[in-house]
Amino acid sequence: MTKRCAIKTTVFVFLLLAGGLSIWWGFQNTGQRARRAWKNEALPKIKKMSDDMVWVTREIEKLKDDNHPQIFEAGWLTDRLILMANGEWLVYESHCSKDKPHLVSDIFLAKGSNGKWYYSTFHFCVGMVALCMEQESAPPDLSMFVTEYNLQEFDGSSDECLQPTGTWPASWKKNSHNIQSP
Repeated sequence: MTKRCAIKTTVFVFLLLAGGLSIWWGFQNTGQRARRAWKNEALPKIKKMSDDMVWVTREIEKLKDDNHPQIFEAGWLTDRLILMANGEWLVYESHCSKDKPHLVSDIFLAKGSNGKWYYSTFHFCVGMVALCMEQESAPPDLSMFVTEYNLQEFDGSSDECLQPTGTWPASWKKNSHNIQSP
């Protein structure tokens, strides 16, 4: 191989690698931008609902109304509120990567009745179905829920909530034979 041919081959390989890396980086960056945009829309919704005690009270009353459709008739979960057995609650927004936009990987954001903000990358699945499959009755309290589902506290606005927290609780891995870790 001539020196000129070796230089051309080296340049070609370098450009090929650089092009591949830039495509990969662009895809990663697009996903992160989509995730941040989802977060930026979800946080004000959560804040508005959780600060509105009339809304919270109505949502809890829906759980007691047999005529109101509930998620899996759980009696403790609506599409925006998780009610603990002791009366504590979380107002939440959750996104599963199986739903559009698919670039947004699993994320759960919530504000609790204790005034704290939480986030998790736990895979609750579409419509919180994974939670309903394993959690047959209301979680006993907020502390248990925070621990079991890898919720992390954050300030309610920063991008810290976009960081990974964990996937399946250890107790699910021991007890579940139908659910696979993502």
